[in-house]
Amino acid sequence: MSFSSSHLVKTIRKSPAVLRQKFGKDKVKRLSHGDPLFKVHYLGVEKIYSLQVEQTHEVVAQLLSACQGKPQEKDHALVVRPRYLEVKEIASGRQITKTYLHDIACCTADPAIPNIFLYICKHRGQLQCRVFLCNKAEKAKAITACLAKSFERAFSDWQGTSMEQETIPEENETELQQQKECRKLQGRGTRDGTSTEDEDGEHCQSLETSDEEAESRMHEEFQRRVSSSAAPHRLDTGRHSLSDLEDDAMVQPHLLGDRD
Repeated sequence: MSFSSSHLVKTIRKSPAVLRQKFGKDKVKRLSHGDPLFKVHYLGVEKIYSLQVEQTHEVVAQLLSACQGKPQEKDHALVVRPRYLEVKEIASGRQITKTYLHDIACCTADPAIPNIFLYICKHRGQLQCRVFLCNKAEKAKAITACLAKSFERAFSDWQGTSMEQETIPEENETELQQQKECRKLQGRGTRDGTSTEDEDGEHCQSLETSDEEAESRMHEEFQRRVSSSAAPHRLDTGRHSLSDLEDDAMVQPHLLGDRD
């Protein structure tokens, strides 16, 4: 390589655009830890009184109206973890909210506004609707599919664990229960009482939940689904079925999340 061409390559590598792209990719890696991450704008959360997706139209309209005319100062990362869903500020990495998968009742790409993704979850005994604005409709559908798939895996893992526990001898089961109680007491003694605030200023109960409490709630919720649903492993995805979303050629490139 000649001196001129070598100098050109070095100049390109140091250009602001290339540096910004590299910095963006590094930040995405730090936030995602290898899990699917989607860049979105978190519009907010509102209480809701029905699990029917059609009832969310008013919530979406309110949140969209509230942000009209306001600059979208903060971009957010929606990260689908194996056991929960979290939203973070991209610039600071601050966690905005965290929702365990077993607390999510349904999720969908809004049928009326295709680039809106939303999910309904349980929070302190009430239903909440969380709404996200995506830059394209295909991304909203991809998030729906990714979350539904993660829910199915979490349910399958729980089923496998439950079946294993049923075969544990009684004396071993008692010992395991004692170990759990001991860990729970230790966890209470070491928790610092800190929590993360949601965008509306409300402390998220799910962020304050210990792993033991979350595990217990997951078991109760999945047990309830087994006894009350014909397909307990399936998360309600509105008018778009998981298989249709996964087979959609326009959605497939987005299923693994944003890379940079």
